[in-house]
Amino acid sequence: MRNARAEGAQKARGFFLSLAFSILLGGCVNLSPDYVTPSLPEEMPVRYKEGGTGEEALWRPARPGQSVGRWWSLFADPVLDELMQGLMRGNQDIAAAAATLRVAAAQAATARSSLFPVLGGPFSTERSGSEALRASSRYSAGFQSSWEMSFWNSLPALELAKAETQAAAGDLAALRLLLQAELAQNYFQLRSLDSRQELYESTIAAYKRAADLARSQFRGGLATRADYDQAEAQLAGAQAQLAALKRQRAELEHGIALLCGKAAPGFSLERAPLPRAVPQIEPGLPAALLERRPDVAAAERRVAAANQKIGLARAAWFPSLTLGGNLLWQAAGWQSAALYTWSLGPGGALNIFEGGRTAAQSEAAWAEYDRDVANYRQCVLTALKEVEDNLSALRYLEQEGKARARAAAAARSALRIALSQYQGGLTTYLQVVSSQTTALSNESSAIEVQGLRLAAVVNLIKALGGGFARAEIDEPSQ
Repeated sequence: MRNARAEGAQKARGFFLSLAFSILLGGCVNLSPDYVTPSLPEEMPVRYKEGGTGEEALWRPARPGQSVGRWWSLFADPVLDELMQGLMRGNQDIAAAAATLRVAAAQAATARSSLFPVLGGPFSTERSGSEALRASSRYSAGFQSSWEMSFWNSLPALELAKAETQAAAGDLAALRLLLQAELAQNYFQLRSLDSRQELYESTIAAYKRAADLARSQFRGGLATRADYDQAEAQLAGAQAQLAALKRQRAELEHGIALLCGKAAPGFSLERAPLPRAVPQIEPGLPAALLERRPDVAAAERRVAAANQKIGLARAAWFPSLTLGGNLLWQAAGWQSAALYTWSLGPGGALNIFEGGRTAAQSEAAWAEYDRDVANYRQCVLTALKEVEDNLSALRYLEQEGKARARAAAAARSALRIALSQYQGGLTTYLQVVSSQTTALSNESSAIEVQGLRLAAVVNLIKALGGGFARAEIDEPSQ
């Protein structure tokens, strides 16, 4: 009898080990299609059309020790450096995206845990009695284990969770770059307003002198009331424009505070002129965008995730297996004889009829895959378009800036001549007003163009990925 029991136990152990080994091997089955990065509607161009060649190329080597990720250091502006550090520390949108990434990483860990059995140790104690019966105690303790391992969907689920985590990491990198670029653009726009504000303050001082001259000429009978009124109107218009510039600057300052996670009432930036140097950027090869743009990388990872969803949908056609067992100890009291019970055995489930649900889920998975492929291709095309836009913007803004500088110089010369002629009675004040308007317009436009050039550099850096490296999302836990 004992030999028979031992032989039965040995067979049970052998069966259990064989089943567990089979399940482990079965867990390696992946029904998802072999994944390859989606092709594009047409081949990637070999170079950027607007990038120029030779001396026209928008290229400037990085300085020694310059970090690729800290692209804003190209502008050599310590205030901008400090603001960027504040953005990374205090921006709440970045904090929320980082939390979303942690959620995705935890979900990936949850999917990984399904490869392992669930172990538990239930226990209970109970004391009962009545007027007729003596009080008695009952104790129980045990050990339970269950293991549900599908032959078909374990690896697709794991790969899906990993791809979704990588996509979330790409979203975080893309958001970080977007906010960095927005901060830099706002900063240079604010500096442009600082320079224009300085221009208007000096212009208003000149307009006051011109108005005083017109008043003196009017009182001396050398000019008409219209000349005096025109001078006052010119002065008031410039003062109104200065107030509008101050309002715009205040709004930009508040926006920068928000980006840096600061309360607007306690945040301020000292006035400073707009930088004159415009960094040159090497755009690289168009094909490099597939690795350098975080949004493109995130879109590609979503395609990979959709590919694994197809495998999960296919797995619904196949049975699932469960291996469970428990060992229970029960006793009426600590001194009484204990009762042991145990059970061990596999189970399974197979869908026989579900009204076409599995087929519909499979079709939906393929549709999601096609959608994500289209989104990926559109993302790549958009990236190419953004790079070309900003390359052309830099080229033509440089030409416009040179022309604006020449126009401003000529307008200043014309204004000096007009004022001299008016003082000598050789022309009317209308000519002075016209010259003043032309000079102010051209000088203000020259400052705006310089600000646009700096903004275009920022936009080009953003379009090129801002120093992003694919390794940032390949191992998001790092």
